[in-house]
Amino acid sequence: MGLTLAMDLAQRGIDVVVVESRSEDEPADAKCNTVAARTMEVFRSLGVADQARAAGLSDDFPTDVLYCTSIAGEEIVRITQPSRNERMAGGTHSAPGFLDSHWPTPEPVVRVSQLYLNPILFNHARTFERITLLPETTFVSYADQDGCVVATCETKGGESLAISSRYLIGCDGGASSVRRQMGVKLVGDAEIAKSRTALVRCRAIRDLFPGKPAWMSWVVNPRTSGTVVAIDGEELWLVHRIVLMSKDFGSVDRDQSIRDVLGVGPDFTWEVVHHQDWTARRLVAERFRSGNVFLCGDAAHIWVPFAGYGMNAGIADCMNLSWMLAAVLKGQAEDRILEAHERERHPITEQVSKLAMDKALEYMERSQNRTIPGVIEKRHFIGRLLRKRIGKQVYDINAPQFACEGLNFGYYYDDSPIIQYDGSDAPSYEMGSHTPSSVPGCRMPHFWIDDDTSLYDVLGEDYTLVSFDAGVVVDALVEAARARGFPLSVLHCEIPDQSDWLQTGLILVRPDRHVAWRGDTLPDDVDNLLDILTGKRMEAA
Repeated sequence: MGLTLAMDLAQRGIDVVVVESRSEDEPADAKCNTVAARTMEVFRSLGVADQARAAGLSDDFPTDVLYCTSIAGEEIVRITQPSRNERMAGGTHSAPGFLDSHWPTPEPVVRVSQLYLNPILFNHARTFERITLLPETTFVSYADQDGCVVATCETKGGESLAISSRYLIGCDGGASSVRRQMGVKLVGDAEIAKSRTALVRCRAIRDLFPGKPAWMSWVVNPRTSGTVVAIDGEELWLVHRIVLMSKDFGSVDRDQSIRDVLGVGPDFTWEVVHHQDWTARRLVAERFRSGNVFLCGDAAHIWVPFAGYGMNAGIADCMNLSWMLAAVLKGQAEDRILEAHERERHPITEQVSKLAMDKALEYMERSQNRTIPGVIEKRHFIGRLLRKRIGKQVYDINAPQFACEGLNFGYYYDDSPIIQYDGSDAPSYEMGSHTPSSVPGCRMPHFWIDDDTSLYDVLGEDYTLVSFDAGVVVDALVEAARARGFPLSVLHCEIPDQSDWLQTGLILVRPDRHVAWRGDTLPDDVDNLLDILTGKRMEAA
């Protein structure tokens, strides 16, 4: 996420230094395997979406989610998702007939491992002249004084570096050194689930599936429960095995638990590329800012691994902060505008992370915290009947997390000091559903301008006044914005076919695609509106 933040800032004309402890060719962790639609929209704006979509799994590998008694065992239920070929065959990535075919986005979700995504982002970051990349360099400490942050870092060779900047953003993970120096605590639910995880290399695993393989397979049987994720669809697989919260990690045998998940005997072999024992938590930092230092991503919040939203929530943090930082550094907004970052993101982090946690707890209560009868693995009538009954429950619980429309598009900022509200309530949302809305604070609903052009392709990188009524004169706002150097473009659009959300003729869209103001005519005092948007009239929280 730090690379994404760096590229977005550089694209906005800001010089950035990225300090990365890993080497350029050191593989990333393979735990994150979903790039959400909102993240793909960011990648589209950065010119890297096609590369992300093409990475990892082969074109014809299904991204189905399978629930089964083991990889080689009986299928319980399948949540059908499109392969890359099926996705592209639908035109504009829509893949008609699948759960997310109606999503209001130019870039639906992509199932690709961070193992492949990180090198793509790193290489793309190299193309930005304003980005200085410092791999194999470790952050040590910082000093924030007199409007300047000096970060002390150390290279692999032991050389000490002092990097001066206006702002420092800690995207340094759950064990964040930046957060520790800030003196910020993580609060929330310290332990929700435990897992033993192995990244294994084994071509024979694909052949174990009795039918069509799946991108993610959830296994439950009397001996174990776990998850298998296809990393490349050929030889790399991530195997999670659940450890009961009342037990220690050693209670789950490393090798036998993998055999139990796969459904194989003692002669079946694999190569362990990486092993990790870890605990799922839902923790949120008490605050995201101290002076000129900010936290984003896992440094600010640790998610339950449901709905695949951990890395994606971090990138959402970064995109919220990036345009504000750029506006301040370019003299387009008051420094106080940065107070809006925590005012907006902290409540959303609490809200959305609890959605993920509740879904995780619901699944564990239904499938893991009870005795699994051996008959579930049998092929006779009783076994089939039990699998059918459990399958319906599992599908209803889990389909929303693998088609999490609400998490992507439903959240809104309802207490922002830099949004001009009009008294309308934003529609509620759930993990799997949302109602498009132009209420200030909501995400600007997406629509296609033509067969190949998304609204998001033609929105400016700064503020855009979208007009659906050519008869409304907007010169007063345009002139006022120009006079104070406020970045504003005007976009005239035809009313789209699906426009239940369109209640006014004018919508002012922020750089992060959230609605800042709307109306049928310009406000009488356009300078007051600009003062709110630029942080000059910040109200206390």
